[in-house]
Amino acid sequence: MRKIYQTLVMALLVAIVCGVGYVIWLWRSEPAPERVKMTEARITDLRPMAELCTVDFVEDVPIKARIGKKHIFARTTLKGSISFDMEGVTPEYSGDTILVRLPKEKIEILESTAPDSYEVIDTWNESLFGSGRFSTAEENAVKAKVKDNYRKGLYRRGYVSRAQKEARENLKGMLGALTGKTVIVE
Repeated sequence: MRKIYQTLVMALLVAIVCGVGYVIWLWRSEPAPERVKMTEARITDLRPMAELCTVDFVEDVPIKARIGKKHIFARTTLKGSISFDMEGVTPEYSGDTILVRLPKEKIEILESTAPDSYEVIDTWNESLFGSGRFSTAEENAVKAKVKDNYRKGLYRRGYVSRAQKEARENLKGMLGALTGKTVIVE
């Protein structure tokens, strides 16, 4: 029994030494030149990167508006994002430099659907006997105006320029890491 055990141990040691020798031989030997084909790295699709180039926001917005002689004071929650559609972007190569033009921002603003995200605080009419009640169409017109003003506010408050700056930095970092080249994002 002892002789079988010694034989198995010796066979195992011989197999390990042969395996290690084979791995070292593979590691040190160079592949034949005809088996290796090197090509320059090219970026073919920037769409997956678009997800990294967005700024999301959620904000409570006061509403003070007037339609004719009717006035409304309310509060709504707006949510949305600033993103960049990378589908049509084609990188330009110049030597060891990649040039990417950041597309125009796409701003999406939606009214929140969460409970209590829209609240009418007060409505009134300047006419003595006029109703201060707003129709659904009038409220929707007010909400559209609020969204339009909010969109302009995103530019004024610097949210859009911040989103552009972050998108440029993200693209530059990712493309630079993927290709090892200098990346310029305009």
